[in-house]
Amino acid sequence: MPAESERGCCSGAVWLACAAAAVAVLACGGDERPHRRASAVLITLDTTRADALGAYGGVPGITPALDRIAREGIVYTAARTVAPITLPAHASMLTGLYPPRHGTRDNGWSPLTGSAHTLAEHARQAGLATAAFVAAIVLDAAYGLDQGFDVYRGPARRVSGTNAAVPSLPGDAVAAQAAAWIEQLDTDRGFFLWLHLFDPHFPLQPARRFLEQAGGNRYLAEVAAADAAVDQLVDALEHAGALDDTFIAVVGDHGEGLGDHGEDAHGVFAYDSTLRVPFLLRHGDGYGAGTRSDEIVSVVDVFPTLIEALGLGEAGVNDGISLYRSTVPDGRGAYFESYYGHLQYGWAPLVGWVDGRGKFLHAARTEYYDIDADPGELNDLVASAEDLAPYRSAIASVLRAERLRAEYAVAPEVARGLEQLGYATSGEAAPSAIALPDPLAAHGLPDPHERRAEASAFHQALGAASRGDLDTTIAVLRGLLETRPDNPSALHYLSAALIEREGCEPALAVLQRLEAHGGMRPASLANFGTCLLRMGRPDESLAYFERALALDPGSPSAREGLGLARRSLAAGADAR
Repeated sequence: MPAESERGCCSGAVWLACAAAAVAVLACGGDERPHRRASAVLITLDTTRADALGAYGGVPGITPALDRIAREGIVYTAARTVAPITLPAHASMLTGLYPPRHGTRDNGWSPLTGSAHTLAEHARQAGLATAAFVAAIVLDAAYGLDQGFDVYRGPARRVSGTNAAVPSLPGDAVAAQAAAWIEQLDTDRGFFLWLHLFDPHFPLQPARRFLEQAGGNRYLAEVAAADAAVDQLVDALEHAGALDDTFIAVVGDHGEGLGDHGEDAHGVFAYDSTLRVPFLLRHGDGYGAGTRSDEIVSVVDVFPTLIEALGLGEAGVNDGISLYRSTVPDGRGAYFESYYGHLQYGWAPLVGWVDGRGKFLHAARTEYYDIDADPGELNDLVASAEDLAPYRSAIASVLRAERLRAEYAVAPEVARGLEQLGYATSGEAAPSAIALPDPLAAHGLPDPHERRAEASAFHQALGAASRGDLDTTIAVLRGLLETRPDNPSALHYLSAALIEREGCEPALAVLQRLEAHGGMRPASLANFGTCLLRMGRPDESLAYFERALALDPGSPSAREGLGLARRSLAAGADAR
């Protein structure tokens, strides 16, 4: 990539002067340039802590491309995600709605409803080209974020095994796809491009050159890999002559615990190690270059900001605030939540509100922090806080807000499982039909902060599985189930590991326990069918494969298993 000093006569303060003086669409040298419609690129950084970037005080030399965007744009130092979980966070970016309103609360739990009017849909309706290149299966088109995109590409799905590592693509491969799309594009038409980078996500498997760049730190090495992909994309925009006509937003979906507060990964808690995210806005004309803002902003602000940057008219009702050439109103606060522990383990849901005064978190108990004085959130002030009622009121207003209409039914298998777990379902529509407990009410569920050891053990088991150490995986999960025999996630992953390590007979016994507890997910059903098929019971396996496909029509293991079962039953026509 050319150095900043080589990018033309308009850079830094000189560029601002040029932009202010321009009456027509002219380059600094005075050459006329064809009129182009506004374009925008959204780069989302999965599992990237804000403090991993040099622009946020991170180790120098890890993120040169992102630091360049920061120098040429606006850095928001107090940005938060809505949930430390990939799918809900991205759904909020693309709709401008908090999770209670768009209905997506966890990865793979329920897709974004078709009644959502996404950023891409706005862009395509205005005649812009739209494309998304996502790096992980958790953002597969099946989860509804493809709405409005002419092109939507992600990794191929695979036959499930232990499922410890999420099927994903490295950043350079995803960036190459996006660059190829830009190369064939008529950029005068205007476009909206979304690039999702997954590199820093567990399990960490960095290339040697990035590991050397990061001084042996595996997490920072993967952040460096994502940064190199950003560099590829910026190069492609420059080569196409589109960089200075393109508004760029770089936003993290969530951070990573890395041991802070006893959390190795993310999803369970909502401390700033996983809630605070990078948030950079680069205007093509240099507006605000070098500015740092400590305003409270949220990933829901991506939607209205890009709506305005692209000139798409009114954003409609949403929970965000446009940051396009504007400031945040005084007293602004932001909602956040985590339903991961509740949906996966049956713990209390976690909700919160952050504003300029402090940060309020509530699960089975309440915590309150002065972030300015205590950025590590080590000193809980709830006992001495004077008035926390406004925080509860702000959260309650989000929970009461009108939700999107859901356009898909809760499958009978899901409904039965939810009812056995204690949820009420109407059988109509997933986001509104699943009666999740009121997070502000007394419900008697265990506080996730008191289950750190359980969460850590589960993470240890998945880490072992990703390394192929199934003996350790099985031992850890069995130990976890001794204290929590009904943990559905532990039962699911134990059954998957047993299929590979010890065979189907012990795995089937675990799957039967899981079914009795109502925790069957599509992969569990496919594993159940696989075991029955391998044990010579193809007639019984058919029902499990069919139930898996009813919940997840794209499941390759269920499709393959169904075909094998039918062939085994001599149903040749169906198998063909």
